[in-house]
Amino acid sequence: MSEPIFPTPGGPNDPIAVTTAGGRPSDPIAVTTAGGRPSDPIAVTTAGYDRIASVFDARTKQPDDVFVQHRRRFADTIPSGGTVADLGCGPGRDAAWLAGLGHRVIGVDLSPGMARLAAARGVPVLLGDLRRPPLAPGSLTGLWSSAALLHVPPQDTENTLRTWSQTLRPGGALGLSTSAGDGEGWEPVPYATEVHRWFVHRDPRALLDLLARTGFEVVGHGLHTAYRTWLSVIAVRR
Repeated sequence: MSEPIFPTPGGPNDPIAVTTAGGRPSDPIAVTTAGGRPSDPIAVTTAGYDRIASVFDARTKQPDDVFVQHRRRFADTIPSGGTVADLGCGPGRDAAWLAGLGHRVIGVDLSPGMARLAAARGVPVLLGDLRRPPLAPGSLTGLWSSAALLHVPPQDTENTLRTWSQTLRPGGALGLSTSAGDGEGWEPVPYATEVHRWFVHRDPRALLDLLARTGFEVVGHGLHTAYRTWLSVIAVRR
């Protein structure tokens, strides 16, 4: 069986360095350019997460009961004996939980500030784009992504899901949680209103159909409304 490619300086299980070339987190990026046009949503959102990383971590330590049940269902679906990736791992809460169950876990996040916090939890972490995760095809038995696909532009969604499918072995499990709805746009962070993030809200039926077209069989899904409406999906790679 193929094994994951972990291009980390200290070896396959060591956290990578998560600072920029200058040793600092990325600088904030303006939401609009000098000409008034929207800036790159991914770059701005990533910079925003760098700024709020510590507060975000403190505010998200205790997920609600519905989320905990979804996470447990995913853990119960993962085949034994492989590696699980948390794409858009943030400060590593879920990756650390999965590691505590005995899984070999790797986190992937584009934000140096978030990756630093995940590494501090003992999670091996790669700085990378979840649309193109730096993982070998067929290397995973599980792929978890919570509140991360909601930052992926609509035009990138199909290729992203197809890439995720390709990183999983046949029978590997996907656990996904993302925002349900329609439309996209900037939203200020409620507790740091000077920071903006780009959100994409997806029609549940359309996303379920897209998962089926990109190599997944959906085995469970549900909607849950808290401060936004969440679509939670458990699927396996065909």
